[in-house]
Amino acid sequence: MSYQGEREPRVLKHRLSSRLFHWGLVLGFIPAAITGFIIWLKPGSEEFVNMAMKVHIIGAAILTVAVISYSSVSINRIVAFIRQISEWGYNDFKWMMVGGGYAHKMILKKEISVPPMGKLNSGQKSMGILMFHGGIFLLFSGWILYSFIPLAPKELIYWLDFGHLWIGVFLGLCTLAHIFLGIYNWEDFKAMFGDGTIPLSVAQHHNPLWVERDIESVQKDHKSDSEVIPV
Repeated sequence: MSYQGEREPRVLKHRLSSRLFHWGLVLGFIPAAITGFIIWLKPGSEEFVNMAMKVHIIGAAILTVAVISYSSVSINRIVAFIRQISEWGYNDFKWMMVGGGYAHKMILKKEISVPPMGKLNSGQKSMGILMFHGGIFLLFSGWILYSFIPLAPKELIYWLDFGHLWIGVFLGLCTLAHIFLGIYNWEDFKAMFGDGTIPLSVAQHHNPLWVERDIESVQKDHKSDSEVIPV
């Protein structure tokens, strides 16, 4: 990928399939999560709650299509993602102990030393684990509750409904924190919902191990002043 002139070199962090999948999460999971709270708390009239249920089902359908589509075309990315969220070491536990330094930056307005991270920091790994396993359960339990209540054993329906509610509440609250921190890390947020690239300096600051291990050195294109970063 080349960038002309004196622009800072950039690196591809999020491929197109991953970016499209994230749009699917925005259009599917977030409406389903919001309406899930409405269905649970019933803050309005019966008509309002019924409308929320319809939106909840539509959101679940969008999310299901997004998951199936992404799994069909990017199984290698899913395998890589599972590997990334499963790799934990001493640096990850040190990172979690200080919360990535976010509280210090946002509340105390000061930077502290945090362990170097790969493509995903420890918080993102934690969120990935929760969303991967919890999301599968929510989709599985949700469609059974929607389609098979008359056929399934009552005890199974009870526990699926119980799990769907509380796992949904937990993941919904985690998603709020994820959105807040995602916007706080604006360059990465723009990359996920834009062209997928971030400035190399940002990658070196937030993901130094990823830059060191997985990104080749910047090379000069002798035919122009552009810089090329193979990824």
